[in-house]
Amino acid sequence: MIGRAAELDRLVGLIGARPEPAVALLAGEAGIGKTRLVQELVRRAPEGTVVLAGQADPGAVGRPLELLLDAVEPALADRADRSGGGLPDDLVATVRDADRPAEERIRAGVDLVRWLTAGRAGLVVFEDLHWADPESVAVFERLAEPPGDAVKPGGLLLVGTYRPDGLSRRHPAAEALPRLERRHTVTHVQLDRLSASEVADFLAAVHDAEPSYRVVDALHSRTGGNPFFLEELVASAERADPGTLDALPLPWTVSELVRSEVDDLAPDVRAMVSAVAVLGRRVGFDVLAAVTGADEADLIERLRAAVDVGLLVEAEPDVFGFHHELAREAIEGGLLGRERRRLHEAALDALRATDSRNHVALAHHARGAGRYDDMVDEARLGAHESLALGSTYQALQLAETGLAEAPDDTDLRAVGARAAWLAGQFDEAEEHSGRWLALARAAGDTAQEAEALALHARVAYDRGDVDASAARAGELVAILDRLPGDEERARAMAAVAQSFMLREEAEATIDWADRALALAERLDLGDVRRAAMIEKGSMLIMLPERADEAPSLLESAVADAEAAGDHVLAARALNNLVWHGRRWKEADEVRALIDRMHVHAEAAGIDFLSGPDAAGSLAHLAVLEGDLDGAIALLDEARDRPSGRSRWIATPNNIVFRAGLALEVGDLDTAERLVQLVKPMTVRTAPGVLGLDFNLAARRGELARARAILPDLLAAIDRERSASPSQVHDLLAAGLAAGLRPDELRPLADRAGYFVGDRLGPDNPWHHLHEAQLTEAEGDIETAAAHYQAAAATLGSAPEILAGRRGTAHVGAAGTLAQLGKLDDARAHAAEAARHLARWRGWRVDQLRAVERRLGLGPEPSGPAALTPREREVAVLLAEGLTNAQLAERLYISPRTAAVHVSNILSKLGMGSRAEVAAWAARAEAGVARSEP
Repeated sequence: MIGRAAELDRLVGLIGARPEPAVALLAGEAGIGKTRLVQELVRRAPEGTVVLAGQADPGAVGRPLELLLDAVEPALADRADRSGGGLPDDLVATVRDADRPAEERIRAGVDLVRWLTAGRAGLVVFEDLHWADPESVAVFERLAEPPGDAVKPGGLLLVGTYRPDGLSRRHPAAEALPRLERRHTVTHVQLDRLSASEVADFLAAVHDAEPSYRVVDALHSRTGGNPFFLEELVASAERADPGTLDALPLPWTVSELVRSEVDDLAPDVRAMVSAVAVLGRRVGFDVLAAVTGADEADLIERLRAAVDVGLLVEAEPDVFGFHHELAREAIEGGLLGRERRRLHEAALDALRATDSRNHVALAHHARGAGRYDDMVDEARLGAHESLALGSTYQALQLAETGLAEAPDDTDLRAVGARAAWLAGQFDEAEEHSGRWLALARAAGDTAQEAEALALHARVAYDRGDVDASAARAGELVAILDRLPGDEERARAMAAVAQSFMLREEAEATIDWADRALALAERLDLGDVRRAAMIEKGSMLIMLPERADEAPSLLESAVADAEAAGDHVLAARALNNLVWHGRRWKEADEVRALIDRMHVHAEAAGIDFLSGPDAAGSLAHLAVLEGDLDGAIALLDEARDRPSGRSRWIATPNNIVFRAGLALEVGDLDTAERLVQLVKPMTVRTAPGVLGLDFNLAARRGELARARAILPDLLAAIDRERSASPSQVHDLLAAGLAAGLRPDELRPLADRAGYFVGDRLGPDNPWHHLHEAQLTEAEGDIETAAAHYQAAAATLGSAPEILAGRRGTAHVGAAGTLAQLGKLDDARAHAAEAARHLARWRGWRVDQLRAVERRLGLGPEPSGPAALTPREREVAVLLAEGLTNAQLAERLYISPRTAAVHVSNILSKLGMGSRAEVAAWAARAEAGVARSEP
């Protein structure tokens, strides 16, 4: 435990420390000592602690609950031996039954672990989460939740180990770990390589003598401080003089080290070790016997020899594996091709003799044996089974395994495309659906062509290629009359409706949805009926005149989907409800919708609704409630996942959203860094990205740049045929603050609408807010006050109840009413603004504080005497109408510094706009004078 004592003490202290479950995550590269640390933790666990420890296999991702079973089976056997029974047979049977749905087995697995640890301190260790199957990952995550009252808590510690470099963006654990961090207190242990001093301590402990600097320096350099490399290197030197370690002709790589150990074994033991290397990290005795052809006594003798030299370990009775995965990889890599093929052939035969349903292993060994037809068959069976059980990640892996040999297999392309889309792997989904479409057309199969077009249209939209999505939908319409029957036509119509709904084309969406509904009702096609209801309801929800029809339609679709076990459509309907449900539901009810959506998304394997996008929905709700910092934390936690930012970056809406929040709090540098992540733009993302560019330029006082961006922004909005009302409000605020003229910005307000082709009516609350901003800048304070008051009174009925914007409407009303001398009304609006902005910060709160000081509700204005000489100089230049950029040029400062000066002046004088400062400076020339150069 050299270099690991503090980490070990920290972990031991967590066992049974509190009644609620505790979570610890151990991260580090291969060979860094994660397994050794866990072994020592288990050894030092207090007496009476229930230990359930399992280790994932590199092939376990396709074997549901294998990691959990590895952890609990020894404990079950021990309980059965000691008590002669008494096990919860229903839970045990469900967990072991591979034919049960994944979600049912997961729930049973959680309950079984809680039963085993009830009333006692428990230590659950899942090693190598980067190889774990999704179902075991789900069990690990759910065990972190506090158990119900029916379970007597004893204090459970969950320990998961993983390699950060092995945790790909496509692995389920990459989504689960950040969710754990968001919902629970997680202890992180990052194991780093040993330092030179720790290498010295290691050598001193091994040889009971202080090593020389030369030896320490040489070994630290040769091993890179990796404990496994170091241990193997030192062990291979046997009894050599420690002072000569650096000069001995030792192997330079782990592969060479391991091969040198294997060379010293007897031939029959070497053959057995090679078989284990090909079969996997964990190999059962019976399978190994079948592959090697050894009888029981002979195989025991060979295994004993390999265990004695530390190459193999008996992980549990009759299950063997390598002491380290790198050793297995090195040995397998050193085999001749024919050796590997023969071993794979024997493994395949042994698995089939036991009627194994492990399609991942069967396909792997079939490929290794050169039996490619068998490989394709196993991959196809496994892909369909996995997709049906909601294990979309392994369904995609299995489909791609088969496609490696049969690239023109239409069925594998179809299941691969669907699995990739559900798993949120949109690039892979685009490739597979495109190839599927080409194959269907080449075969003249219009039914397959329609299915491929429908999926390809959706995938193109999710990738941001709106034009391609529209084109595919058009092609689908063109082949409707050539489809073989009404059922195929109904499904195609629902897909066309979805395409129009995603592009927010209301009339076409409703028309195609109604046509699909009519056919679905006549043919009794429940899934088509649900899909059409979702598309229609999702469109109606955006139409003010028909929005009241949408909730019941969507909620009926959800209930119907839940009754039918249609998790995909249930998740989609709930997702669409979530974004608009705050209009007719309280926040807690919306959270309940989000929780339901997550349950269905996980059951269906829809990763893009249970990962970063799920964080986005929660963050959006936080913004609706006015919790700005809570929203930022949710999005940042989704980004800072163990697999890196790749999945988060693949969700551009979240990046645009997070950049907007950075602008809210004045963190312009973060906003700019985030904007770069979503460039180059797509047609779908252009309005948001260009809007951020404009906002950044305006907030930094870069007036010329803001003016240059504005035409491109308007063009992007014209392509979308509408602009988000809340985005328009933010852009008007930034542009006016930077000094743009109201007439330059009015085209933005003229384009505001909720969906394609929509424009805000004169009584719309957002229209009132936009007009208030523009007329205030034009100097028509009375009209502005009326619009601000109307906006503040009616924003609660808008599709987006955004506390920050509603607070700003009250701030604007307070400021304009104060200028009109209506101080009591102004104070009432300021109080309302403070309520809405209680958990906000940034420029909106700065405006509120300035109005409060003017109304005597906050600290007294500090007045002209508090202005610095530079600020007095800036105030006079504002009276001349200079923009921030012009101020910067005149004073030889940066536009950002100019903006800071303007903000300080507004705060000290208790004013809400640069126009007020300019008017005040013109009236008070005696109190505001230029500073001497």
